[in-house]
Amino acid sequence: MNSSRELRFVLLGVAFVGVLVTLLVKKSERIRGAAILLAWLVPGAGHVLLGKWKKGLFFFSILGATYLFGLWIAGFRSISWDDNPFYYVGQWGSGATFFLARWISVQKAYPREDLPPSWFDPGLLYVCAVGLLNLVVMLNVLEVKRPARAAAPAAPDPVPAALPKEPPPQPEVPA
Repeated sequence: MNSSRELRFVLLGVAFVGVLVTLLVKKSERIRGAAILLAWLVPGAGHVLLGKWKKGLFFFSILGATYLFGLWIAGFRSISWDDNPFYYVGQWGSGATFFLARWISVQKAYPREDLPPSWFDPGLLYVCAVGLLNLVVMLNVLEVKRPARAAAPAAPDPVPAALPKEPPPQPEVPA
């Protein structure tokens, strides 16, 4: 698959998801749709958008470090469809990191010369696993409860103009 066709495919997919979010999601929930798209582009960013910045930073750091480690083992070369279709599809879950790796790497992935060749496949597996885990993190955005905003103080209940008077209690008469 060549890069320009791949880029057009991705832009079309992102535009399609954006249109679906706009049309199908209630206006009050559109921020959640934007958070899912943002979570795909940058792992953890959807949680940050919804106000859960600690959780978002955790996902970003863990998934980012694992992704970079996998790319380092693979010699900073992204995998192509011809190398391994399963790993290639798994990489798509990484969003912008996948495109960054495609931009800085050569087309054909091959093992690093300073590491044993047996490490190459686990490096690609790390990259694939991060993409698939990012899809799970994206689904977690649907479960995040947004923090409540400080509510304005409630107005006191209006007092009725005339309250009905109750008769005074009658003393008990002994029999």
